[in-house]
Amino acid sequence: ATSYASTNPDLIRFYRGFGAIGQQAPYGYRTYHSIQTSVNRRFRNGVSFGFNHTLGLSDKQQSTLRLQHNADGTVTTRADQGEADTLLGNNRPQTHIMRGNFVWNLPQLHSDNKVLQAIGYIVNDWSLSGIWQGSTGAAYTVGYSYQSGGGNVNLTGSPDFGGRVRVVGDAGSGCSSDPLRQFNTAAFQGPLVGSVGLESGNDYARSCFQSSTDLAIARTIRLGGSRSVQLRVDLFNAFNESAITGRYTTMDLASPSDPVTITNLPFDASGNVIDSRSRPRGAGFGVATGYQAPRTVQLQARFSF
Repeated sequence: ATSYASTNPDLIRFYRGFGAIGQQAPYGYRTYHSIQTSVNRRFRNGVSFGFNHTLGLSDKQQSTLRLQHNADGTVTTRADQGEADTLLGNNRPQTHIMRGNFVWNLPQLHSDNKVLQAIGYIVNDWSLSGIWQGSTGAAYTVGYSYQSGGGNVNLTGSPDFGGRVRVVGDAGSGCSSDPLRQFNTAAFQGPLVGSVGLESGNDYARSCFQSSTDLAIARTIRLGGSRSVQLRVDLFNAFNESAITGRYTTMDLASPSDPVTITNLPFDASGNVIDSRSRPRGAGFGVATGYQAPRTVQLQARFSF
């Protein structure tokens, strides 16, 4: 931690008198597989609807190019580049992304009866429309932060890349009904000195399924000629569905000499939740940080001429 490699790496770089030297290489690939389905019914007899579905199968690409400086001054790709591509190049696409929509012009009431005509003035020219969207959870990973001695040079020997979290147990699905325990925090430990940045990949946790329905009901009142008034009510997330959309995924650790003891858990060693008044600042590893927006209502009156 007190070496030049850690405190001032420019003093011991391979090319004396230079700082960081960047190299660009034409290296890249990406292969994405999915099945995309779309069904639509055009507007007919007062009704239209549609449904779109994307089934994500795989999404893989290269990881960051891993270069090394050799003793003879040459720069080559490390032998573990393939392992890095396997671990870090798997983007794990969302399995299901779905969208649905409909428009329904409510039936008209027509009659020669004066009473029914009066009712028709109230119930005619209404339309109901809606959009539903749902998706399975996206993949996410856990990060770490050492309070001291945990810089990239301390762990990997290079200022250019760091270590990755070690997954030592079952982390769970990554989504839980308990807002304080979105995943099993005991399944994670910090990287060790000598890391090569390949401790874990991108495929051990997924966020929650999300679903939301937006509805709108509107009536157009014709005033003759090109003039009309539209009254409209929009309900966003009409059924007030709730889902956790974010979570605190960075664990705090003292130093690489103790990569096990997490210092920002929301509960004590016995598993009891720490009272919010005495909870240490920033204690929240594994805690939900965001929720789906609740139901909101919007009213509109529009005059067209």
